[in-house]
Amino acid sequence: MNIFEAIKSKSLDQLKEVIAKNNINSKDQYGRTPLHYAIVQKAPIELFKELIDCGADINIEDKSHETVIYKAIKFENKQAIQILIDNGVELNHPLGIKYTPWFSARHLPEIADLMLKTQGAVRLTLTKEEKDIIDKLLYLDEKNLEHNLERLNTPELLHAFVLNFNWDDDITPIDKILHNSLCKEITAIEMFELADGHYWLEHPNVKYKDDEQYVKLINDILERFPQVLR
Repeated sequence: MNIFEAIKSKSLDQLKEVIAKNNINSKDQYGRTPLHYAIVQKAPIELFKELIDCGADINIEDKSHETVIYKAIKFENKQAIQILIDNGVELNHPLGIKYTPWFSARHLPEIADLMLKTQGAVRLTLTKEEKDIIDKLLYLDEKNLEHNLERLNTPELLHAFVLNFNWDDDITPIDKILHNSLCKEITAIEMFELADGHYWLEHPNVKYKDDEQYVKLINDILERFPQVLR
């Protein structure tokens, strides 16, 4: 029995028997190491931890160019992600937050929030009080919303409002959030994506006033956060 067969058996005892006789960082035909394989086989977390404790390399990429933490995110394995964090997995990237595990996990708030030590990350799970603030603001008319935007007084609230905003409405509130000193780069990145920023960069000459708002917003985003296009 090789190490991959032991993992597939989901038996910790069998894994312990073969682990010393096998290369703990060997690869299968897909370039997956035993750590990758434990994730995709949904093996008990004890097997994953045993591999880590025995010195398995957490930074090897498979043929899909995914390290183990990206595989764990894909399979929504919170326990494995926490073990990787506890064992010093790199959360940051020299090119910025768009290239981090946190960014890959941002549509899975509970998982992303495990990686809040990532530079530039923002907490995504909201408290009940924060949810109530967002819900109330989203249903205000434009005039009342303008007078209540000051309630968005944390990076978390600003970010949550942007993610839940109805982009069919007037985007003046988004422009105000962009120019708020608490607005983070990641919030600007989401603005750019939700506003279809690449489209407006390719079509800067517009006929309608509403379209002018979008072109201006995109230019303002890139002026304040030029790394959005990195």
